[in-house]
Amino acid sequence: MRFQLFVPPQGYVAQRWEQGTSMPPLGVLSLAAVLEKQGGSVEVVPADVLNYKKKDIEKRILEFNPHALGITTTTENRFDSFKLAALAKKINPEIVTVLGGPHVSMAREDTLKHVRDVDVAVIGEGEKTVLELAETIDSNGDLSQVKGILFRKNGDVIFTGQRERIEDLDALPYPARHLIPMEAYHFFVETRDGKLRKAQNVMTSRGCPFNCYFCATPSNWGRRMRGHSPERVVDEIEHLIDSYGAEFLWFYDDTFNYNPKRVHKIMDLILERGLDIKFCSEFRIDVVDRALLEKMTAAGLDTAHFGIEAGHSRVRKEIVKKEFDIEKASRFVQWAKELEFSPNAFLVFSHHTETWEEAQETIQVMDRLKSINPQTEFSASILHVYPGTPLEEIARREGIIPQEFSWSRKKDMRKVFVLPAGQGDVPLFKDRLTWFQIAELVMRWSSSEKKIISGSKIKSAVKTVTSVKDIPVYFAFFVKYLKYKLKKLFSWL
Repeated sequence: MRFQLFVPPQGYVAQRWEQGTSMPPLGVLSLAAVLEKQGGSVEVVPADVLNYKKKDIEKRILEFNPHALGITTTTENRFDSFKLAALAKKINPEIVTVLGGPHVSMAREDTLKHVRDVDVAVIGEGEKTVLELAETIDSNGDLSQVKGILFRKNGDVIFTGQRERIEDLDALPYPARHLIPMEAYHFFVETRDGKLRKAQNVMTSRGCPFNCYFCATPSNWGRRMRGHSPERVVDEIEHLIDSYGAEFLWFYDDTFNYNPKRVHKIMDLILERGLDIKFCSEFRIDVVDRALLEKMTAAGLDTAHFGIEAGHSRVRKEIVKKEFDIEKASRFVQWAKELEFSPNAFLVFSHHTETWEEAQETIQVMDRLKSINPQTEFSASILHVYPGTPLEEIARREGIIPQEFSWSRKKDMRKVFVLPAGQGDVPLFKDRLTWFQIAELVMRWSSSEKKIISGSKIKSAVKTVTSVKDIPVYFAFFVKYLKYKLKKLFSWL
């Protein structure tokens, strides 16, 4: 059985967060690891970091001649995955095309209904599913016996039922990083001391016990948390140091500190083994205390990411469903200042029912946290609508996304507002704010964080205009961009 796994040319997000830099695809590599362990012939093709064009992909498919070809799919770049599936079918119609990843899990029926070149969709966790799928394809067996997939039979889309989640994550092998050209990733992170460190990403748990209305993680991974044992986590860290020269770790868990006792044990083991490593992770700041942060800092914590999402308490608690007082954010950045790690807060603009007065409070929170700790950084975006989330239900109910909208028809993107150059093919949620107000928020954040909007980015954005309705959006952003450019210019005079 030959199984070829692809990361499509555009990768996972709309724009790489740093030119020439990307993270190894842990999900794809985990699937490759279990297939390899079973004895199958498996190849991983990260077409994004290899900068592959159509002819390069054709060559790799022809050379490997797979029985099945799997493609990881995100909402941002789903159309890229669909094109790759079509290319595989054109090369050899007998190839079984398989899509997995967060988008397919949440837009499963929509994908199989409209994308005829996709034969199978793998839903949720794929390790056990892909093993059974490979065996079934190899033996020309009955796909209806493979739990956790959608496929077509006699023109109908069949769902075989939800697969049980993997309870013992330690039973999974390490992601098969040896199957990708690690040197192509150029994955480096500059730490607080100014050193550029060779980085690796690692995921130690699955799930999220919280319920933010714009997030699909609880549906994809489940609300109940499952994690590798502390020993297994630190063994993998040592493996990354010894085998790949890791100097920095990016913990890719949605909520790394979901179980403080577990994190304490991981930090204890890092310190006991004397591992010289720096790292970053994502926090829920309402379930963290200073004692844990002190130990994490001693073990190498360099940057702490956390979500505020909205400055106004009503929006944060009633809409986003983040039940914490903003004072906890103030306390967290103060601890960061005292313990000497960098805090990075996530913010979102244009929430459901958010007024202009409430939206401006998000900027006020930025200013307040900066005054407490000048090293506080902020990552911000306009609210995106993803399939299968509570926000999608709101967007369809209120006409922000038409009822007949399909995630799989490119032409339907003309029915919603998007900024493809920066945000990918994901609908933007615009409720009570005007586009001028949204643009004002984005530019105030950009100015505060000294984010540079280059001429090439503007040119790239203009090329993505596909309909008349896009013009007011881009006009609003252009006007606000000019305002802040002129403001900056005159401040120098």
